Amino acid sequence: MATTRRTDGLRGYCSYFDSGYLSRGITLIESLRANGDNSPIYVLALDDGVADYFARFPREGVHVIRVGALEAVEPGLLAVKKKRTRMEYYFTCTPLLIRYVLNQLNTPGSVAIYLDADMYFFDDPSLVVQALGDDSVGIIEHRYPDRAARKLAKYGRFNVGWVGFRDDVHGRAVLDWYATQCLDWCSDTPSDGRYADQGYLNWFPDFDGVRVLPEAGFNLAPWNTGRHSITVTRDVTTQIYEVQVDGHPLVFFHAHGVRKVRNRYITAQLVYGASASRTLMREIYRPYIAHLESNERLLQRQQVATTPVAPRGVGLRGVLSRLRKFALNSVSTLTGNSVRV
Repeated sequence: MATTRRTDGLRGYCSYFDSGYLSRGITLIESLRANGDNSPIYVLALDDGVADYFARFPREGVHVIRVGALEAVEPGLLAVKKKRTRMEYYFTCTPLLIRYVLNQLNTPGSVAIYLDADMYFFDDPSLVVQALGDDSVGIIEHRYPDRAARKLAKYGRFNVGWVGFRDDVHGRAVLDWYATQCLDWCSDTPSDGRYADQGYLNWFPDFDGVRVLPEAGFNLAPWNTGRHSITVTRDVTTQIYEVQVDGHPLVFFHAHGVRKVRNRYITAQLVYGASASRTLMREIYRPYIAHLESNERLLQRQQVATTPVAPRGVGLRGVLSRLRKFALNSVSTLTGNSVRV
């Protein structure tokens, strides 16, 4: 294992979202900047609404890529577009977008990091890159609680919400393999150990240069809060409060499944059988939702047209999903797993 740490090298972030997720994408970007990271951020605009927004309201260091531009440099993407659902097409974009960013950085040793749009940083993002050390690829486990591990295993051992690739021989080898696999198959339905763009991460540890980042403060999420202790500490010198996960700083939270229903934001905690503690709601969900709601209102004042988040699933699967969400909304409200606006 390498002992040196390349913490000052060039890095770039990338994410993708449509106008239904625009407020979340903006909130993610602002959380990166608020925690001192001024690295370039590449946004794949999945519809004209996102591209038009950043054209009207540009942000320093944010580079917008239209889908057609990615399809032009990755012709295999356009070739599979008509064969896949909207979500499957989005998932297929993940490794191709990362490769696009590595090529844009065009610097050996640089790191391209993919982030889901519903991430939120509470601490310095460079801490995650430091944990990568001299390795070439960083991935993070879901860290499912034992009671849920068997049920959720079909979605993969690792979460695709934060994935980093260094521009070196090992990083490129894994990324090229990843891109080839996603172009070949990227179904939203788990099958034979594969699932969308995420299941392929199961095979990453078979490659050289891949590091599993074990820190509890990386990618805290509704599916793993049940196995962690979340506390707040105060530095006696600076009087600054810090959220900790198992005694380590919370660097970023994956606000997966948060959705607005009338005057409440419903969390996905109960989806994973992990009712939120008061600390989790007060110190993590409330700050994130307050920031998100602020951006929702900003978009309204700016008269930015956004589209509702499209439901996942079609046919009977879609109907059952909507019924389950209706029931979860009610129970989440009654049990303190939601935030009133």
